[in-house]
Amino acid sequence: MKYFAFALLCLPVTAQTKLEPDAQGCSDSKVLPKLELCRIDNCEKKESDHREVPIREDEHGEAVTSSLDGDSRSVMYECVDGTLPGDIVRQASTTLKATGFEVPYQFSDKEASLTARKGDTWVVVDAASHFYTLTEMKAASDLETATDAVALADAIERYGHVPAYGITFLSGRADLSPESVLGLREVSAMMEDHPDWRIRVTGHTDNLGSKEANNTLSLKRATAVVNWLVNRGVKRTRLDAAGLGDANPVAPNDTEEGRAKNRRIELVKIAEQ
Repeated sequence: MKYFAFALLCLPVTAQTKLEPDAQGCSDSKVLPKLELCRIDNCEKKESDHREVPIREDEHGEAVTSSLDGDSRSVMYECVDGTLPGDIVRQASTTLKATGFEVPYQFSDKEASLTARKGDTWVVVDAASHFYTLTEMKAASDLETATDAVALADAIERYGHVPAYGITFLSGRADLSPESVLGLREVSAMMEDHPDWRIRVTGHTDNLGSKEANNTLSLKRATAVVNWLVNRGVKRTRLDAAGLGDANPVAPNDTEEGRAKNRRIELVKIAEQ
């Protein structure tokens, strides 16, 4: 992979140009190497991280986020005085696009940020004052492939939630499809294997249709799953139903493949009080 060096834009002549050495124990990003006249200030790694990542702006200019799970690596950089957040993000955007990333979200004001994606690799840059944080995250593949009771439970223990893609519905309706029985049985078995768990069943839709209709449909679908599990013998007190409509996409809604991923039931472990 070809890497690109950064150059800071329009720094004042009086800007501080002497910085401390990079923090020990931290290595630079290979995806987005540090800006010229910047240093590594800190770093952090997390296994089984969960983040809400901005992926676009809505009609009011507010950020729409997507849930992202996986192992993450964050590096905080300190740059010379006079470095502007907007310059950091613009240069990051240029370099990431040149290396094959798409940049679905970019914001610049007194603070600035961007989200970039290539395959299952995500990059988030947050800049404030003359500091910026670069977070790299590899999306977890085990979430989408979890279908049996053991895999569903493992994902919940690791991430706190899991999509149940084995549970589907008739098109545009809240009626469970006949094929969903297998997936529902696995969820029931998972609940039996973990009798102390309480689970919130959340319904999600794509962005087609009105917000109100999507919220209603997603709640009806979540309720249908809860009712099935209760009829199967799971205590009602262990289950909640919630409908989030199209508020939490996990993929872009501009393709049918992405919309199909967003139309889902998720199982969320309710934290003990």
